[in-house]
Amino acid sequence: MSTLENFEILKEGINRGKFMEMFERFFDENVTMTQNGTSTTGKGKNREIQDNFIKNSTIHEIKIISSVLNGDSVSYQMSMHFEVGGHVINKIQDVNQLWENGLVVQEVYN
Repeated sequence: MSTLENFEILKEGINRGKFMEMFERFFDENVTMTQNGTSTTGKGKNREIQDNFIKNSTIHEIKIISSVLNGDSVSYQMSMHFEVGGHVINKIQDVNQLWENGLVVQEVYN
């Protein structure tokens, strides 16, 4: 399948709250994810980070609201509404992905 087809499946899954299922299906074993200037490489380490966010948050809605595809690069905006530590957070998150062989190999949160 093409990057566009795979991203559309990923997007639909995220919009339905299937975060970890999409992570397991579409993220490479050696994925590098960068947030707040800190990069983490490896699916296992990034799984822990993602899982901790989900376990420590009450997620009301996380939804991809726009995206642009350029070859194997995808940029998207995600609307996020969740609570963590009693604080309500509403924000728009910009994300850039690089895909190879049908999997995300790099993801950067801006």
